[in-house]
Amino acid sequence: MYIQRSNITVRLLGLSLITSALTATYAGAADQFGTPKGDEGTRIFKATEHPHYSGQFHLSGQRTTLIGSVNDPTPWDHLDYAGKHVIPVQGSIDIQVNELTNSGQVVAEFVQGDDRYRIVFDRFAAKAPFQDGGIATRVYEHGDSGNGDPLYPKTWLYLGGWGTATMFKNQDVLYKDSDAHFMVMERSRDPKTHEVRYPAERTLPGGETDPAGMEIDLWVRSKEQNTNNFPPFETFIHLYWNEVTWK
Repeated sequence: MYIQRSNITVRLLGLSLITSALTATYAGAADQFGTPKGDEGTRIFKATEHPHYSGQFHLSGQRTTLIGSVNDPTPWDHLDYAGKHVIPVQGSIDIQVNELTNSGQVVAEFVQGDDRYRIVFDRFAAKAPFQDGGIATRVYEHGDSGNGDPLYPKTWLYLGGWGTATMFKNQDVLYKDSDAHFMVMERSRDPKTHEVRYPAERTLPGGETDPAGMEIDLWVRSKEQNTNNFPPFETFIHLYWNEVTWK
């Protein structure tokens, strides 16, 4: 019995020494790698606060959906919260941009009927501080966020761009130097009903989106307005992709 107790005592002493050594090692590692200051460790950092941030984004989108039609007569609704006039079309989007230099290119292609359309979005510029020079990442937009217009739900943008695009129909220019905006965002449309649950009275502070999903939205719109349409522009081409690939 005495021998067994002695063995137990030796084992406990050994564990104590190991624990002390690990504690000392951890303390040294904390000094080496740094410790959080206040709530620094849990807040959301800007991309530029990461030491190895490249600013380079390359994404693609599949399962293209056109909201409304390119040839819809006035009046039309190309936000279509109810999801009653969405058209699955053959197409894709490719995003290759540098957020730090506000440069790069977004190319979207789709087919409707006998016509092939191509949108080239390659001129980025900011009209508001949150747009960060024309391409921004890790920001809220729309809804009651205070950023952008309230015509779409508040959503977290993994990446967004604002500027000017040219749209081609077959080989001809259809719309030149049109205002454009893309969003790599939380999923806004129900994958089964295509409904955007907006606007709605909210009891929780997050936007009417689903953080468990992701989509890419792209709008191209004219500078000329037409209050018979929604949104109130003469032209508003709106597509989204609910299959997103990061490259």
